[in-house]
Amino acid sequence: MRERVVGWGLLALACLIAGQSVREAWDQTGRPYPGFGVMENLLVGVGGLERGGLQPFDFVRAIDGRVLTSGREIQAAVRSAAPGTSLHYIINRGGRLVEADVPSSVRTVRDFKRYLFEGLFTGILFLALGAVVLWLKPGVPETRLFLAFCLTWFCIPILYLDAHTTYRFTLLFLAAIAACPAVSIHLALTFPQRRGIARRHPRIVWIPYVLSALIAPSLVGWVPLSPDALLLVPAVTTAYWGAALILLIASLARTSWAGATPLLRQRARILMLGFAVGQLVPVLGTATEAMFRVSVPHLNALWRLNVLFPLAVAYAMVRYNLFDLRAVIRTGAIYGVVTGLVALAYAGCITLLDVAFAALDVRAWPMVSPIVLALAVVLLLNPVYVRTQKLVDRVFFRQRLDIQRSLERLSDSMTTLLDLDRIVELIDGAVEEFFHPARHGVLLLDHEGRAYRGGDGGPGPVIASDSELAGCLAAVRAPLTRERLEEDPALGAFRPRALAEMESLGATLVLPILFHERLTGLLALGDKRSGAAYSSFDVRVLRLVANQSAVALENARAYTALQKANTELRNALRRVEILESIRANLVKFVPATVQRLIDAAPESPELDKRPADVSVLFVDIAGYTRLSERLDPGRANQLVEVYFGAFLDEILRHGGDVNETAGDGLMVIFRDNDPRRHARAATLTALSILERARQTGLETEGAFGPVALHIGVNSGMAAVGATKIEGKAGTRWTYTASGSVTNVAARLAALGAGDGVFIGPETRARLDHEFTVEDLGEHRLRNVEEPVRVFRVAAPGAASPSGRP
Repeated sequence: MRERVVGWGLLALACLIAGQSVREAWDQTGRPYPGFGVMENLLVGVGGLERGGLQPFDFVRAIDGRVLTSGREIQAAVRSAAPGTSLHYIINRGGRLVEADVPSSVRTVRDFKRYLFEGLFTGILFLALGAVVLWLKPGVPETRLFLAFCLTWFCIPILYLDAHTTYRFTLLFLAAIAACPAVSIHLALTFPQRRGIARRHPRIVWIPYVLSALIAPSLVGWVPLSPDALLLVPAVTTAYWGAALILLIASLARTSWAGATPLLRQRARILMLGFAVGQLVPVLGTATEAMFRVSVPHLNALWRLNVLFPLAVAYAMVRYNLFDLRAVIRTGAIYGVVTGLVALAYAGCITLLDVAFAALDVRAWPMVSPIVLALAVVLLLNPVYVRTQKLVDRVFFRQRLDIQRSLERLSDSMTTLLDLDRIVELIDGAVEEFFHPARHGVLLLDHEGRAYRGGDGGPGPVIASDSELAGCLAAVRAPLTRERLEEDPALGAFRPRALAEMESLGATLVLPILFHERLTGLLALGDKRSGAAYSSFDVRVLRLVANQSAVALENARAYTALQKANTELRNALRRVEILESIRANLVKFVPATVQRLIDAAPESPELDKRPADVSVLFVDIAGYTRLSERLDPGRANQLVEVYFGAFLDEILRHGGDVNETAGDGLMVIFRDNDPRRHARAATLTALSILERARQTGLETEGAFGPVALHIGVNSGMAAVGATKIEGKAGTRWTYTASGSVTNVAARLAALGAGDGVFIGPETRARLDHEFTVEDLGEHRLRNVEEPVRVFRVAAPGAASPSGRP
């Protein structure tokens, strides 16, 4: 706000100065003047004023024999003499004294008109240009710079006449001359896009102002100088001025060739043309006169070209939307006309009412007129104004009205949609309908939070979540253009890589999609196919689209994630069901010990072989080979299933674990913390198996013929765990007990068949007097080196088989 007040205050002050200069120019009409332009420091002026035969920067030393100290003395001497009087001057020209007689002249109305066109009109154009820019884009660095440029160039044509006649604003005129080169170099470094050196070294823009500050004191006369040094100052100043303009035009030429966008290149071309023709030509002519002290023909006519620069800038504003002029002026102009028409209608109604009251002779009623007017405004004019405004919107702002209606439809549609891809399609369709960009797209943050991808998740542009572009958008939380990235010093840390990422997207404009202060997506747009720029109204519309989309996209994303989670949960439950089914079926094949180990530690069950005190029971069907030959395969398999099914019940009842099955045989392991208990359990199981075999034979009524069993039990330390069998075809794991205890149990079972259980000495030592045990003495068992003492536990009701081997 303070900047705006200062800016408008400077413009108001400039208007007052312009008014005073015009008044003084008019006051000089009809008055004599020396016949040549001379500045207050007694130097003959450059730039196209009449010189009466003198040369640029002649130093006037005396008039009619009187030594001079100021140009005011020359003006006073001319006014005291009759018009046309020749005055004798002594001139210092390049270090030598020259005498010259110059007759005075009279200012005419034609001279005043010439000042109005060459001075006032050009200066007012610059002033109006600065006012428009301040109105359109207040508070931004380029506006401050452009306003300073317009004010300095306003001073030059407006105060040029004053600097050679009345000297009221000489200090301001010379200060503007000194500042012009610095402002031009500043423009070259930052406008219409910031140069790389200015981005890397932002303070470099102040160096030209330091040079101008060093020149200004000598130029305005604050530093006493000799005549030769006094002639050098304007030569250096104008040379500096010309060089600054050449640098500015070269900078614009580079932008017009390699600018970031086509629109930026077009703007640079127009501005380059305005500077080259409107300012560089007259400035170089003036510099030639100042440096070489020769008259440049038609320099005054060349200075008239200065009017082309503000016209070129105005054309760039209208044609290429420089400073976003088009939308503001169009809206203000149309609504201004409408407001004027409504005001005229209001005034017409008042007049008609007055005429009607006069005809009806009701003027004597003082309250009638105000009441009727108030009712007319409420009942007639307000509805008319509202309807007129709607009509204006339809006629003059049809596109804006269509966009507004489309935004309403888009908002309504997104509030009811939960399909993420469909919402992205709606946004893309709206952007295409509104602005017709060459490229556009919505990039959303993926579920992992690692990158922004196209809404459909398919192949396409991808921007990492930790990229410079994403970081810049999260920091500024506002639309980002290439121009802003180029020009804004605050974005210097993001600039190089963010510009490269925008280039990879083919984007001229990128808008953040924010949800709860978090960047959840990007809306990227390329150049318009029409070549026009995105106006402030366009950016407001796009920002509205992005803001409206944020909630809808997040809701759809959450819904999609929930649906995905539900699907994954259903799949997981299905997998659990399948695994449970597999587990239930595997129970039939996997030893109970293995099942318990896996249940206790599914990730890493303790399957490695470990020494353990166990009792091992072996049982098989005696003569199974002969039975298999006598029975068909189905009947043989049925025999095994019937008998082993009965045996399994007894094994599980006593806590045994079936570790191996091989055709007609079973290997069962019994474990317990108390060695006596698992030895007893194994023996009881063996006896129960004998009983169940007898009962099964009776139940089947001998369907399979006579069946006898081999049963052996042995106890002791064995290695219990998994054994890996690895071959070329693959790897197989078995879980069993190994060692001499197991081997002896198998050999004991082979000693005989029928009504007894053969046990080893360690098992016998652990049994109490519950069982009837017969000592069979030591026997040599196959593949066992030392003789083994064998004991027999008789089945209930069985006779003692004394004398058995």
